[in-house]
Amino acid sequence: MSKPLLISGAEIFADGEVLKRGDLLIQGGKIRKIAPKIKASGARVVPGRGLIAAPGLIDTQLNGGFGHWFSEAPPDRINAVSRGLLAEGVTSFLPTLISLPKAVILKGIASVVAASKLKGGAEILGLHLEGPFLSKAKRGAHREEHLRHPTPGEFRDYFKAAQGLLRKMTLAPELPGALETIREGRRKRVIMSAGHTMASATQFAMGVAAGVSHVTHCFNAMPPLHHRDPSALNAALVTDAVSCGFIYDRIHIHADAARLLLRSKPKGRAVLVSDAVAAMGMPDGDHEADGALYEIKAGTVTVKGTGTLAGSARSILYGVRCLVEDLGLAPAEAVALASAAPARLLGLKTKGALRPGADADVILLDGMLNVKNTFLRGELLYGNHH
Repeated sequence: MSKPLLISGAEIFADGEVLKRGDLLIQGGKIRKIAPKIKASGARVVPGRGLIAAPGLIDTQLNGGFGHWFSEAPPDRINAVSRGLLAEGVTSFLPTLISLPKAVILKGIASVVAASKLKGGAEILGLHLEGPFLSKAKRGAHREEHLRHPTPGEFRDYFKAAQGLLRKMTLAPELPGALETIREGRRKRVIMSAGHTMASATQFAMGVAAGVSHVTHCFNAMPPLHHRDPSALNAALVTDAVSCGFIYDRIHIHADAARLLLRSKPKGRAVLVSDAVAAMGMPDGDHEADGALYEIKAGTVTVKGTGTLAGSARSILYGVRCLVEDLGLAPAEAVALASAAPARLLGLKTKGALRPGADADVILLDGMLNVKNTFLRGELLYGNHH
C-alpha cells in the first residue's frame, strides 16, 4: 500500500460537522481516519495549520473552460480543462454538451468518453447533455436550428455512444415526445432534468411523474414565479423530491433568488453549478465557437450583439465564495452545496464529504477560500507542499 499521508492541524469540513483543528489520515486513495490528533509513523505530513481541509468540489454542469468548449474539443483539450479545474478546487465533474446537430453531439460524446480515460486532472464522472430537446422560447444561447423534439430513439443513440457515461440530460418536459423520452432515461438510470422550458406547473408535474428528478439552472431559462398561473419554477421550488441546480456568479440570479431557493428546498436538494463555458479563465474579448460569436466582458459571457447570457465565466468555487459573502452562509455550508449536494444528486457514496472510507478527494483552502492544494484520491495534483 502507498505511503500514508497526514494533513495535520487543519480546520476540517468533515461530514456534517466542522472540526476546528484536526488531522486527516489518507492511505490507498481513501480517507482512513479523522481525529483531533493522529499519530502515524512514517506518514508524509502536510501541515494544515491556518488552512481548511474540505471535500473536493463536484461540478455537474460545466461546458468548458480555459478557451475550450467540450462540445468541440478533442480528448487532450478536455483533459487540459480537467487539469485547469484542479486550481479551482474541482476534483470531479460532468462535461456538458450543448444543442448541436446529432452527428456533432455523437462526436462530442466520443471525445468525452476518450478523455474520461486520461489521468492527471479532475475526474470525469459522466456526461451531461443539455439539449437538443429544449424549448425554442427559452433556448437562451442554444441555437434554434439545433433544437428538436425529443424521441426515445435519439436518446438511446446518445446513451449507447456514451458507453455508460451518460449521467444527466436536460430537456423541456412539455415538448411532444418528452414524457416517453423521460421514461426511457429513467429506465436507463439517467438523471432527467427539466430546463430551458416553458412548462406550466401541471406539465412539470407530468414530467416528474414520468421521471424528472432535477431542474437545470433553476430560475434561468424558464418562466418566472406567478401567484395565480403557476410555472415550472413555482413547482420546482415546492416539489421536495426534485433537486434544483443553480448558478451563483452574481450575474445569473440575484442573492434573494438564491435565498428563496435555499429556504424552499430540503437540505441537500439545492445543487450549486458553475455553468462555466470556454470563457472561464480567459481575458475579456470576443470568442468564437460552433459558428457563434461570444463576448466576454467583466465576467459576463453573452452571445455577441444580443445581450443573451451564454453560461458563466466563473468557476463553481467563485460561486461558493459569493454565497458566503452575499448570503452570509457558513463556509462549510456553501462548500456542501458544491460537494455533498452534487454527490447526492449523482448517487455517489464515496465522494462529496470527508469521512473514513470516502475517496481522498481533498482540497486545502486558505481563509479567503482560495485553493492551496488539491488531492485526488490522495494524490497531490495541484499546489506545493509547504
